[in-house]
Amino acid sequence: MASVSSFRDVIANMYYNDLFNELSEYIEDNPDKLESNSYRVQSPDEAALSDFDIITIDITDLPGNSILFDVIVSAEVEIAETVRRNRESDGIEQWFRISCRADLDDGIQNFQIKSISIYNKYRESKLGRLSEYLVPIIEKEQFDDVATEFLSEFCPEALSTPMPIPVDEVVKRMGLKVKEIQLTKHFTIFGQIVFGDCTIEYYDRNERAYKPLEVSRGTILVDPNVYFMRNIGCMNNTIIHECVHWYKHRKYHELVKTYNSDALLISCRVNETTKYKKQWTPEDWMEWHANGIAPRILMPKSMTIKKIEELIKKNELLFGTHDRLNIMENVVYELADFFQVSRIAAKIRMLDLGYKEVEGVYTYVDDHFISNYSFKADSLHKNQTYSISLSDSFFEYYANPEFAKIIDSGNFIYVDGHYVINDSKYIKRLENGSIDLTDYAKLHVDECCLLFDLKLNKASKMDIVVYLDSIMFRKATPDYNRVPTFNPDKHNMEVFNRSEELKKFHEELVEESQHLSRTTQTFSQAVYGHIKRKGYNKVVFIEKTLLSGKTYDRIKNNELNNPTLETVVAICIGLELSPTYSEEILRLAGYTLNNTPQQLAYKKLIHSYRGHTIYECNEVLEALGLSPLCAKAYKEMIS
Repeated sequence: MASVSSFRDVIANMYYNDLFNELSEYIEDNPDKLESNSYRVQSPDEAALSDFDIITIDITDLPGNSILFDVIVSAEVEIAETVRRNRESDGIEQWFRISCRADLDDGIQNFQIKSISIYNKYRESKLGRLSEYLVPIIEKEQFDDVATEFLSEFCPEALSTPMPIPVDEVVKRMGLKVKEIQLTKHFTIFGQIVFGDCTIEYYDRNERAYKPLEVSRGTILVDPNVYFMRNIGCMNNTIIHECVHWYKHRKYHELVKTYNSDALLISCRVNETTKYKKQWTPEDWMEWHANGIAPRILMPKSMTIKKIEELIKKNELLFGTHDRLNIMENVVYELADFFQVSRIAAKIRMLDLGYKEVEGVYTYVDDHFISNYSFKADSLHKNQTYSISLSDSFFEYYANPEFAKIIDSGNFIYVDGHYVINDSKYIKRLENGSIDLTDYAKLHVDECCLLFDLKLNKASKMDIVVYLDSIMFRKATPDYNRVPTFNPDKHNMEVFNRSEELKKFHEELVEESQHLSRTTQTFSQAVYGHIKRKGYNKVVFIEKTLLSGKTYDRIKNNELNNPTLETVVAICIGLELSPTYSEEILRLAGYTLNNTPQQLAYKKLIHSYRGHTIYECNEVLEALGLSPLCAKAYKEMIS
């Protein structure tokens, strides 16, 4: 994006002379009001303005196209007085507040200077403040208030009774119109709002080329693929998103037009920015506003709470008051259907409003919805979650020694977005060989799963994903400026102690103690013993480990004496060996895993990702930017 001139710069360039003349007249007429700190001139009876600099501008929004603004200036003033018939003079610095008004309509119009006063830095701030780029200063805590303000003007009926927002009618009442058109070849822009008549480019799929199109002021352009690729909830959110831009951000564009006549629209992209918050541009702030306010317009606070309570009572009659999992799943589904938003948006809105039980339904982790789960209501506090993405868990494993210690115990296994006690009470193997939570575990995650605190990302990066259904949700938690962090608190230590008592897989521990008593085994003998114990033949071994038939033969003949670390790890993962078995195999091969990124990843896969195939483990390694196991064979198999 090109650099943006601030309102301060524009005023300085366009109205410096007007400000100078008015300020000069005020100073000449009011020398006695100056706050003189001169030793030579104590009570000036004459003053003249030499020059001034604009320090800042405090801007207040007004209805329509008008704004009020106070220009804070530092002025160089020459003062004088007669002392005992001698004329004394001096120069001082004085700050002034110049209160102005203007209209923004195809540039700055009707500029007026309303008053001038000595600057008082303790003057109370005004409501409806704008930034130096004429972007409203709105905190997240004010989003509901802005949504209510919007609906009061364009859909007041939605504030008196629960109802789906009539998006088409709202657009009409705002004097806007919607046009569906493919905006880009690869669907990188999902919507645009046009602030002035102009010609845009759209992508013609039939001719596979970009073509010009004339559009008029007040047109909302929506890519129809948003509808086909997502859902009607996403389409509604996209349209209201653009309406928020029109409602709150037109003055920014009027400012930009004073020096860039081609800046006539906002394009809302499907990618998310990863800049630090202090580096946000005005357009970043406007996207943040629209992303946060749009879903609150579609689901206004008081009416949404009223509808939620109605749906909870209805579903309690259907399922009984104790079946919270099915109750909350149905409430989210019906709430989304009623307000015509996505289920993710409905869930996030419920979490915002304090319904923390919905944490366990429609949770999106690692590009898929995990199974619904439930927990005691008092076990989860604000900014906590039982779910964590695999990538977040790897970063936490690297960064948090307490978490690494828990995982390295082998007592927990990563299953379906959770770290669950590695016991048959809580995990089961499905017919296809994959691992899942037991039905009991899904209803009692507070008993068997680790809990994570959601802490602010130290980078404080902007997250356009929040509330934006046209972007794929990638994380487990609804607040993307927060990251899951392990804390060895009371809950987690109780779960850890429970895992210690269960001793994991009881039958396997007995078998391990017998097997490990054979202290004279070589590496090859130990591995081949596991192959026979599992009942695998040569073909299955090759498939599960991605190692060669020649390697299998050397193991069988007790000839593989100096295997590479990669080979050893491939065997441990491919044969789905327990952490205890894996550590013994590594020891016999002469290896101890260190703390390099690659070997830390191996350690975590062995200790907490057991039961996943070598292909799934390689996907994890690649996602972390690390080398996959048996890379050549792996690439051949997936190509």
